[in-house]
Amino acid sequence: MVNPFDITFGKPPVKLIDRPDIENEVTNSFLNENRPYPLFILTGPRGCGKTVSMTSISNRFKEMDNWIVIDLNPQVDLEEQFAASLYQKGNLKHLFLKKEFNFSFKGFGISISGDMPVVSTSLFIEKMLEHLKKKDVNVLLTIDEVNNNKYMHIFAHAFQSYLRNEFKVSLIMTGLYDNVSSLENEEGLTFLYRAPKLYLPPLNVRAMTYTYMSVLDMEEKDAKEAAEITKGYAFAYQLLGYILFNDNKKKVDKDVLDKLDVLLDERSYSKIYSELPLKERQIVNLIAFENTTNAEIKEKLQMKDGTLSSYKMILARKGIIDTKERGVVSFKLPRFAEFIRFNEL
Repeated sequence: MVNPFDITFGKPPVKLIDRPDIENEVTNSFLNENRPYPLFILTGPRGCGKTVSMTSISNRFKEMDNWIVIDLNPQVDLEEQFAASLYQKGNLKHLFLKKEFNFSFKGFGISISGDMPVVSTSLFIEKMLEHLKKKDVNVLLTIDEVNNNKYMHIFAHAFQSYLRNEFKVSLIMTGLYDNVSSLENEEGLTFLYRAPKLYLPPLNVRAMTYTYMSVLDMEEKDAKEAAEITKGYAFAYQLLGYILFNDNKKKVDKDVLDKLDVLLDERSYSKIYSELPLKERQIVNLIAFENTTNAEIKEKLQMKDGTLSSYKMILARKGIIDTKERGVVSFKLPRFAEFIRFNEL
């Protein structure tokens, strides 16, 4: 039997645990005639399931007759991708069947007849969106792992114009906290501040427990213990299931934990840790080695109350620490303390 747990980033696993609250919130907003929020940003640490959740939402719309779903790559020209995909998926060739004209994008060209010259990608898109609006056809765009580059700047301005023209266009983006924050701080893109940012919650412990029980034939007590080890971190849930299935284990032992630590280190935590600025790294090191309180962190790093609160807020939004318990800071990421202690000794 093929291992039903998948440790490939971004690929919807066979044994997927949905986040219905998040997915329903986005879906209902887009289906609302008034579209209170035409844009959502899913954010969280690497491996928390952003891409999988976005894919799950987009698949819902792919099944609807009056929706066109288009995936865009943020590393290349977004407007050109949008124009090409919309033309192909929207069956819009009939809009351009009177006078001959040529229109070229990077990598491909269109030579058809049209009733008007199209002199830019933007006008090409607007003409198609205007037609789809009349036909009551909606467009859902998805952009995975956004970053602050020129293509995103241009496209963000274009998307604002689509909204001003009341075109039936919605957008879901995923991104790491730093990349999203950097993009929305760009001049002229402050409308991104108003877009709901959905920080993906941990996976449900009961759902993970039942999956481990059914797939791995584990006893409930052992399955619950395994689920709790993951702290609801989607990648850890898949990794732990993958290891248990491969090793034909019915409970988590030291050998399983060692393998989990290695994979978390290699495929997630090394990257997460390396991207932390110095102060944030100092804070997580203190938490890992000394299980310290807020007061002790301020004393050792000579920080004021407001300064520490700002750093804690950023680390919480990055999905690294949990600040719910008053006066104490702990990790949201499973076995992240063990990772730091091993690598910083």
